[in-house]
Amino acid sequence: MLPGHGEGMYHQTASVFPSERERFRAGRVALGLDPPDRILQGGAYLNVFTRRIERGDIWIAGRLIAKITTEPCRHAAETVDVTGKLLLPGFIEGHIHVESSLCDPVHFAKAALECGVTSVFTDFHEVGAVAGRTGMEAMIAALRRTPVKGFLMTPIELPFLPEVQHTVSRLTPVEAQWLLAGDGTVGLAEVNGRKIVEWLTDGRADNFALIADAVANRRTPEGHLFFTRGDDLDACLAVGVSSDHEPRKPDEVVEKVSKGLFVMLRNGTLAREVETLVGTVVEHQLPSHRIGLVTDDMLVSHMTPDRYMLHKVRTAIDRGVAPIDAICMVTHNLAEHYRVGEIVGALRPGAFADVVILDSLDSLEIQDVYASGSRVTKEFLNREEDPAYEPALLHTVPRAPVCADTLQWLPSHWSDRSEVTLRAVELDEATRFTNLTPVTVPVRDGEVSLDNPSDELLFMLCANRVRDELVGTGFLKGYGITRGAVAVSLAHDHHGVVGIGNPKEALCHAVNRVIELQGGLVLVDEDRVVCEIALPLAGVMAVEPPASLRSRITGFEAELRARGARWREPLFFLFWLGMEVAPFYRISDYGLFDTEAESVVSPFTEDGR
Repeated sequence: MLPGHGEGMYHQTASVFPSERERFRAGRVALGLDPPDRILQGGAYLNVFTRRIERGDIWIAGRLIAKITTEPCRHAAETVDVTGKLLLPGFIEGHIHVESSLCDPVHFAKAALECGVTSVFTDFHEVGAVAGRTGMEAMIAALRRTPVKGFLMTPIELPFLPEVQHTVSRLTPVEAQWLLAGDGTVGLAEVNGRKIVEWLTDGRADNFALIADAVANRRTPEGHLFFTRGDDLDACLAVGVSSDHEPRKPDEVVEKVSKGLFVMLRNGTLAREVETLVGTVVEHQLPSHRIGLVTDDMLVSHMTPDRYMLHKVRTAIDRGVAPIDAICMVTHNLAEHYRVGEIVGALRPGAFADVVILDSLDSLEIQDVYASGSRVTKEFLNREEDPAYEPALLHTVPRAPVCADTLQWLPSHWSDRSEVTLRAVELDEATRFTNLTPVTVPVRDGEVSLDNPSDELLFMLCANRVRDELVGTGFLKGYGITRGAVAVSLAHDHHGVVGIGNPKEALCHAVNRVIELQGGLVLVDEDRVVCEIALPLAGVMAVEPPASLRSRITGFEAELRARGARWREPLFFLFWLGMEVAPFYRISDYGLFDTEAESVVSPFTEDGR
């Protein structure tokens, strides 16, 4: 029985590279010495090398394509009639953080396969911040027990900002070196352009050993080159950075492509750069093979066939990209960039038999998906799974509850004031940046009062998962709700428990329920839990089927909107309130954090001191 149909498909971790035995058998099938296991017969397929639609039957041997031919075969174990259909290579997710889907790797794979995604490049650094190298290895092993090819990228170290970030666990450069040498690790993740420039300026040559080793061993250092231009960009290229997924402006895409970077344009739950920037490829006649379309972060509720990978392709076509070029942006281009083009991203002998079957190039509607040679059936997608993760990954929020009676936003020596001017974090949804807005509020009973609905102010906090004394406080403006609270334990990139709410008793209630769940999303009215989603795996992922999780996320968001939340993504944006590498102000367990200065600042104005 072929992989993908058997009950034991998750019981053994499959390599992302074909074995000698697999290649031997595929070779014999190609010569006609052995019969193929399956033939996809009668269709047309996209030849990514000629960039043409061609005729040919695909002969499959185990997990691999043995040959593509028009010659007849009478001895195949199974022949599938695909007459009139268009066959594409399985889609490649070139840059994604699986944890942001809220799905564990096994159920994430099902959501991806349903959308035609058969290969994933990911780093699992969110789990790494909680459970270190052991957790990351457990996640990639789980992903590789599915038909999805899981390629690992390793961060150089965790946390990304060790000088200022508190994480439950760490990844040292030595451990990163271990991961880099592992089977199926193809590069370094999120190599920060700003840090590169700092290291070069400070003469910290030792920090580049891992990058140099990656380049020497044909692993790709993947850049996080936000606001990195000009000389700084040249410096990143000089030390070996190969790509960037952070461009925000057309001239930035032009500069980065022209200097030799592979540029990834994102469309995820928040990011919309495919929509805003892919037209630059046509307008400036850039080589399309230097562009990949990726996701970065996406809730599983958005991982549907019409909203996930094909949406990127349709958007590119709508912006003037030729249809075949757009498809190559989610297949062949990414595979070639990561130097695995001989096994994924193309329909060719020796590659994995990962095939997306469409009705036509015009409709771009998925009819069927084959992964590693086997059809992705509804029975497989709907089958209940028990991935059985290690207990250590299921109890990762051991901190004590927070207490509204002892948690103080207003410094005690200001308790006699009648009013103070605070600085509230306010989000610009278009850029996903935050800034500070001054608001004068009254002081009542020794604490700031946020009772004026027109101010749209909420208390905000970030509680470290393990160190009870680390609870940072601040204020948020413009979220929309005025009473009640919401708390989450997925907070990039440290995953403390972040909450917003008013009054502060409701906020503490929500945070404490997250702690009790050992990770989750919780919405409360003043004294009642309205809805919750448990995230038991490392405190950042659920372990349940995608369909049920989608439904619960949609319900959670509906409850937020019913209470006035008006952000485009009222749940997902909360995960970014604590991201200390994103502009410009975030909440950390230190307090209000200036991400440009990399320092804690007061949530009150100078005049209020």
